[in-house]
Amino acid sequence: IHFGMEKEEAWSKALEMVEHVGVPGAFLNRYPFELSGGMRQRIALAMALVTEPLFVFLDEPTSALDVLTQANIFNVLKRLKKELNISFILITHDVATSSEIADKVAVMYAGQIVEIGHAKTFFEQPLHPYSDMLMNSVPRLRVKKEPTFIQGQPPSLLGPPTGCRFAERCPKRFEKCAQEPPLVEAKGHQVKCWLYV
Repeated sequence: IHFGMEKEEAWSKALEMVEHVGVPGAFLNRYPFELSGGMRQRIALAMALVTEPLFVFLDEPTSALDVLTQANIFNVLKRLKKELNISFILITHDVATSSEIADKVAVMYAGQIVEIGHAKTFFEQPLHPYSDMLMNSVPRLRVKKEPTFIQGQPPSLLGPPTGCRFAERCPKRFEKCAQEPPLVEAKGHQVKCWLYV
């Protein structure tokens, strides 16, 4: 697909983007099986960037990569964010690596957003009980604190419970949690929890 470009112009643009994400231009002539996981991820990113979008969705962009390759991919994303003035919407379960690139964080539980906040404050002080328990379940290198685990099972989305969807697993639940909580402003965050109403 040339997006209305001449073949030479399209090839030049593809070459520019591939090199921009840190892959030598000679790799454009290789088959996918000849590339490492990290190289394939960079090529996929270059393909997304070739149309010069304002933002790119990244769904678990480093899930099948080793730790060193993950760090390299995130360094590329941080550089591209600055150089191309582009926004990334990162969908991930990897809280630790998302803290490297995120400016803003939205936490979902059982198909609903339960908290939205700036990364600087969210990672230090999450407000929603689920967000707090999620952050406490992440192992930390510089803090001598055992990770905790969230008891119970997430609800089925085929027949979600009424009221707060986290109530059955929440240590802070009370009577009001039987009703659907609103998304309210609290301490600079938006939180879907009766504790802040």
